[in-house]
Amino acid sequence: MKIKAISVAFPKRVVDNGTIEKWCGLPAHTVAEKLGIRSRRFLDENETGTDLSEQAVLNLQKENPDFDLSKIKLLMVVTQNPDFKLPHNSALLQARLGMPMDVACFDVSLGCSGYVYSLSIAKGFMKEAKVDEALILTCDPYSKCIRKENREVAALFGDAATATWLNPRGFGEIGLGDFGTDGLGAQNLMIREGGAANPYRRTEVAIPKEGNENDSYLHMNGRAIFNFMMNRIPASVATCLEKNNVSQEEIDLFVFHQASKYLLENLQSKLGLPKEKVVLSMEHSGNTVSSSIPCALKELIDEKKISGRTKILLSGFGVGLSWASNIVHFNK
Repeated sequence: MKIKAISVAFPKRVVDNGTIEKWCGLPAHTVAEKLGIRSRRFLDENETGTDLSEQAVLNLQKENPDFDLSKIKLLMVVTQNPDFKLPHNSALLQARLGMPMDVACFDVSLGCSGYVYSLSIAKGFMKEAKVDEALILTCDPYSKCIRKENREVAALFGDAATATWLNPRGFGEIGLGDFGTDGLGAQNLMIREGGAANPYRRTEVAIPKEGNENDSYLHMNGRAIFNFMMNRIPASVATCLEKNNVSQEEIDLFVFHQASKYLLENLQSKLGLPKEKVVLSMEHSGNTVSSSIPCALKELIDEKKISGRTKILLSGFGVGLSWASNIVHFNK
């Protein structure tokens, strides 16, 4: 099964670096230079990830007149920040979009590696269940779970949703993936409250103190995540290339999870990649978690940077700690 089309939706609310500086004291120029981010989009208080995901599907319909939602038989939502504890966001979207009931709907609880995982999940499901039309949605609205005062995360993340249409007539052929998990590092990117082990206790007046990891907001150990990426991703890239019988030099573009400019520049250096082959696509969106790779792909498609027989290596990494790499052969 192949990628047929990708659409993206961003919230209307723009948060620039000047606002971030007021929130947590990080200088605006430092954020732009080190993280590669000048602005990001946040959902408003009354907006949800399902709202934004629905907009991504509507955008897909507008951009692709041949897209028929009634023919979709697999609807997958990649998120670790669903609207509710239960049910799953995909069920909410099935109803909201007026889709038939003979559609398989489920969520994939993965973050930054989730899109690459979902391509292989969809590919296998479609083959096994004989499904011709599928839709992968990504949306992880981290603005809902970060504290403005937390310098580790306040400037980094942004909200976005993407919709990827898969069918046999697409132009992006999905290769063989490489996957991995290091659960020993799970505490380095974690929201500690909200699960069965530690139910929510936050109230309007109980504001967590700086450095308190045991709360319902996102905690991130930036240095540990950097070390994890540098240790795991080069090996994953090498394994992925080997599985697909492709050399590193044959890859036209590398689309890594858009973690930050600093992380990707270091990864580029370690892998010995030409700068022009490593895609940076976060300047006005920030790190959009599971949406970062499809957002970057959509930008490449819109800017007509995919032509002929283009090989693109995708690699996502983050919460879990988890990682996934794959190669997509584009014929457009």
